[in-house]
Amino acid sequence: MSHEHIKEEVKVVPAKGGFVLSMPVAIIIGAIIIAGTIFATRSTQEVAQKDAGNGEENAPLNISIRPLSPQDHIIGSPTAPIVLFEYSDFECPFCARINPTLKKIVADSNGQIAWVYRNLPLPPSMHPEARPAAEAAECVAAELGNAAYWKFSDAVFTHQQDMGATFYHKNAVALGADATAFDSCVEKQTYDSRIVADETEAGNNGGSGTPYTIIVGKKGTPVPFSGALPEAQILAKIKQVQAQQ
Repeated sequence: MSHEHIKEEVKVVPAKGGFVLSMPVAIIIGAIIIAGTIFATRSTQEVAQKDAGNGEENAPLNISIRPLSPQDHIIGSPTAPIVLFEYSDFECPFCARINPTLKKIVADSNGQIAWVYRNLPLPPSMHPEARPAAEAAECVAAELGNAAYWKFSDAVFTHQQDMGATFYHKNAVALGADATAFDSCVEKQTYDSRIVADETEAGNNGGSGTPYTIIVGKKGTPVPFSGALPEAQILAKIKQVQAQQ
């Protein structure tokens, strides 16, 4: 086929009321539209995976987690032989989903398992209220203690659709926080360094999406997992760590 013939096939032909595309041009445009749709779909899936996790373990070989301190938010005994370190985001629906599962596992463990909540707010472009909620929760914990922190956390996860400064203020005051002190604490981002420390720790240990949990024993190799896995799957991973004790 000659070059002249090719040029003739791909030209746009004027027609009454608009333009009519020749068949090869229509095919090319159709391919571009399909490619764009595939790219958009993949981008959406990647965002969902960033939020939800997929259960795959991508942690480095040497996991390093700072020891428990009075500033940590814990359910269960600090001396429990197994500790679940969850890196979480208050605006993440999958984090809300895993919370009752982890609570049940700790409650059913007869003191053998504890759960520690550490912060991993995703970027504001994805979850604009994740970091403000974390700041507010840290302010509640600093003034009112561990039990109040968990009550505040439960309120946020239960009412994610209401997240915002007014909601945080209302719930903090209802728990007993001083209104002026709380607002000042949040405004000054007083405990942002704690959040940054949690984020850095999560990233260094393979966490990129939420929830990201690392199961740690007194000895042996920690076992990480991503996402809101079913209880049975989490218990299976806990047994891997218990077998090393």
